[in-house]
Amino acid sequence: MSTNMKAFQALLAGMREAFLDELPERCNGFETLILELERSTGDRETFNELYRGVHSLKGSGGTHGLSILTTLCHQLENLLSEADARQDFGSRFTTHALAYVDLLRQVRHQAHRDTPDYSGIEADLEALRLSSLQSRKAGLIAESSATLAGFYQQALATLPLQLTVVDNGLTALERLLHEPFDFVIVGRELKELNGIAMMAALRASQTRNQKIPALLVTSRRDAIPDHAGFNAVIARDQNQAGNLVAAVRAALAA
Repeated sequence: MSTNMKAFQALLAGMREAFLDELPERCNGFETLILELERSTGDRETFNELYRGVHSLKGSGGTHGLSILTTLCHQLENLLSEADARQDFGSRFTTHALAYVDLLRQVRHQAHRDTPDYSGIEADLEALRLSSLQSRKAGLIAESSATLAGFYQQALATLPLQLTVVDNGLTALERLLHEPFDFVIVGRELKELNGIAMMAALRASQTRNQKIPALLVTSRRDAIPDHAGFNAVIARDQNQAGNLVAAVRAALAA
């Protein structure tokens, strides 16, 4: 190994260590903001500061190779977004949000071990996710158009679902590889990685989402490759709202 490569690796290791050393302070800040949200009934400035902090930490986790941290922050972002949509920052929200912060602290302790074992954190994270869902099903919408994604959310609003929206094929694939979902709705033309390629990669993976129901929404009429593994193809037309709801119902029933 060259001297330059060793120096570069040492630099990366130092940056990762500095990041982990700063994590307790970040967690303390998150905790303060969460408690303030409950006291101030969802103050916008407090909410935005907290959301930005979690989002920034999510990106840093990926930079330093801590996928567990990225997954954890994704789920905390979902909790924040739902609480914001309902304007419900009561005791249930606070309990769940503080539990996520406790898991963030545990990540730091494991990351400092010679052989980190995140299985316990992953189990607790799954239990938190299920508790937050409250018998709802979790769906991912991968759609580059914000207008269409909003339309899909509105069409599915009467179903007991928790919906996560992304507009980037690579981002969608990353989340599907690391987070549990019950189904996915896919637009064909996505940023960076199209919907066909994204689903082909997921079907080839050895992850828990490998076989989840997938619905493709498209205006194109050409054939869809079998290896993408779509359970249904929904045309973009005047009937798409009803067809989408029916397809989601059928997918979840199956």
